[in-house]
Amino acid sequence: MRATFDVAIVGAGPAGSTLAAILARHGRSVALIDRDSFPRDKLCGEFLSYDALPILDSFGIGLADAPPITRCRIVGRGRTMEFDLPHAARGVSRRMLDATLHDYAVKCGASAITETVSDLRGLAKVVIGAWGRWGRFDTQLERAFVRDHAHRNFGFKRHYRGPQTDSIDLYSFRRGYLGVSAIEGGETNICGLVHASRLSGHKGRWDAFVDRIRDEEPVLDSMYARYEPAQEHFLSSEPVIFRARSAVESGIVMIGDASGVIDPLTGNGMAMAMQSAVLAAPFILHNTIEDYRQAHHDFFTHRIAWSRRVASVLSRPALLDAALRAPKAAAEFLLRKTRADRDAVARLLETIAAS
Repeated sequence: MRATFDVAIVGAGPAGSTLAAILARHGRSVALIDRDSFPRDKLCGEFLSYDALPILDSFGIGLADAPPITRCRIVGRGRTMEFDLPHAARGVSRRMLDATLHDYAVKCGASAITETVSDLRGLAKVVIGAWGRWGRFDTQLERAFVRDHAHRNFGFKRHYRGPQTDSIDLYSFRRGYLGVSAIEGGETNICGLVHASRLSGHKGRWDAFVDRIRDEEPVLDSMYARYEPAQEHFLSSEPVIFRARSAVESGIVMIGDASGVIDPLTGNGMAMAMQSAVLAAPFILHNTIEDYRQAHHDFFTHRIAWSRRVASVLSRPALLDAALRAPKAAAEFLLRKTRADRDAVARLLETIAAS
């Protein structure tokens, strides 16, 4: 592909498609590149936090088929904490959300290109990295986190049929955790994250691993017993590494998980991806991309740090039970610390509108 575009975005997930739509609406020629065609499945907790919804509202996207999620339940061995979310979130599969945002970006004027890119050079005047939490370009760019072997985790998910609720439920097991929430079509997504140290000799046998944690934790066994698989196989991830990442690398603007990974337990990954696109857009429009680095740090770093603190508790079942003795206000405090204020997101959108 020759450099005939103002901007080339590599990766058409929530971050890439959101940015493509914004830039195309502002008259930029945008190549939205992804090796996959849409719709397609993707590993994800599939919980769209309420602080992403103002962005969808600004696009006129309502997600009417995505069930509302209004509560959070944290389930320990002997205790459960439940509290209301300040605003309704949505349970939405990546098949539905990614396809919806991708279609909207194309409608706005972005050029969808389905191909595997091998070289970032010469793609466009500005190149955007939106390829997710791990990609071959991270190795090519010699990003520091790629060399980290101590903080590697792996995700796994499967859709199930069974009782749906209006809550996002979090469960603990040794060195990992699960999130359970309804999505469209009457299905429920059960998505987990586990440290690599628990997967020695695992070789992708996720059924066996789920059987193991069900044996370890009776509350997990009881939960899984209520569901039947709606998908033939589990979907799993490349390594998830919770280490700091630069938002601008060798002149390439990083958005979404390529710019920083928040723990899935927060239910803020898709929201953060979309917000990073909104945050980056004015710097791209005004050709001040180096300034985006500090803006990204200020907007996201504290949220990621708080997510790591919560994860250290949730991946230790005994410690979680002790923590659940705390008042609900503590959980509500952590909820606020791991997501954006909706007014702050609205201000970002106003900045773009004024650009």
